[in-house]
Amino acid sequence: MERSTHHRIHVFLIVLLGLCIFGAMNGLMLMHNPETWTSQRLGAWTAFHKDFVFSGFDQFTYIVVSKWRPLFELYRHPMLAIMLWPLTWINSMLSEYFHMNCAIYVIAVTYTLVSTATWCLLYAIFRRRIGLSRTSSLLLLLFYFGFAYVLLASFVPDHMIWTQFLLILTIYLASSEKGMKCWHALVIYFFAAGVTLTNGIKVWLMDMLAAYHSANYTKLFRRSLLYFIPTLLMGGIYLWHQESLLAKEESYRELMRQRAIERDSTAAMKKFEKDSIYMAKRQGKQSVDSRFFAFTDNTVDRGQLVCENFFGEGFILHRDHLMEDANARKNIRPVIVHYKDWWNYVAEAGIVVLFAGGIWWGRRKRLLWLAMMPFLFDVCLHIGLRFAAADVYIMTAHWAYVIPIAIGLMLKESKKALLQKTVLMTLIVLTVFLWWHNLNLLVPYILP
Repeated sequence: MERSTHHRIHVFLIVLLGLCIFGAMNGLMLMHNPETWTSQRLGAWTAFHKDFVFSGFDQFTYIVVSKWRPLFELYRHPMLAIMLWPLTWINSMLSEYFHMNCAIYVIAVTYTLVSTATWCLLYAIFRRRIGLSRTSSLLLLLFYFGFAYVLLASFVPDHMIWTQFLLILTIYLASSEKGMKCWHALVIYFFAAGVTLTNGIKVWLMDMLAAYHSANYTKLFRRSLLYFIPTLLMGGIYLWHQESLLAKEESYRELMRQRAIERDSTAAMKKFEKDSIYMAKRQGKQSVDSRFFAFTDNTVDRGQLVCENFFGEGFILHRDHLMEDANARKNIRPVIVHYKDWWNYVAEAGIVVLFAGGIWWGRRKRLLWLAMMPFLFDVCLHIGLRFAAADVYIMTAHWAYVIPIAIGLMLKESKKALLQKTVLMTLIVLTVFLWWHNLNLLVPYILP
């Protein structure tokens, strides 16, 4: 009885710590530009478009929650706008009562809760699936959420937070002894692919790997065929979205273009011309001339892409060009930014070495390969095809959870006390550095 009570108190404290951390970070975001962002005099696009500058992230979530519009590209995010509709409804009621746009507050509460749920899921993986001590599990949690763009994803609006939660949930369920229940897998696949289409592939890969250990090839094939059900359902929603909601959005955009021309035809035409030139330049860098490859860039060196963007900026923010956007029309951030201080590269190397060690020690564990599936997929996508090379670091929350999971397996599987102590001490140093360095740059940037 005492043990059960002690366990509940410990779980409560872990949840409370997560709520405090993410509540504080989302509270910090509320202070970024509250006067403009809560104004009802300005349109949602006007209010958020100019002052929302967070490298790689876009302001569409704030705009959609302020006034629902299907702004996300359907071929990449087929149901994301629809999934945000309940938040728009909540915001409309709050805005009517408080006489201001409450979108930033609705998002802050939602992101605090989702981030805390992700925090708890990852802690459960460390404790229940790997069998680590409470201290080691908490240390790995703090280490992971100290990564720059994992921390940013917890309070800067975009779709990364939803992807992170759904993929970590998949790992937790699939790593159980019996694997995922079929209906669990299909439901998660439906929502994960609805957020970002490639998430569906990741969920399918992890489910197939988990099912492989407990099913013969015939059952595995039958289970794979069941994925056509949510896929067809999503396709139907996509077509409805395309023909009804998106048609209205295109009509609205055309109306706005005509009004802009009527107000100042010269300025409007110059803007349209600049947009056409920008899109032509970006299209010239594509690996393949297709809209599905619209964000590929065949001019980026892969070695520097891995060092400075994929592993670098994703973990440790660069001081130069902080939060600038490589895809912006003005004040463009260079695709490759180098650290000026050598210790940033040492810290990055330390994270990569620990990750490599974790892969070696956990190479026979199904849990590791479940977590490796999203990572390997993103390596092929972002390094192989150089998709989103300009701001690949914003995708860190899509795959970086494999790093603390791998390190956790190394701590569990290694029987050498010296190695365990060395890993723990290195984790402590890296965790303190990550939080100190990243917050030291983010807090002054966000505060007015």
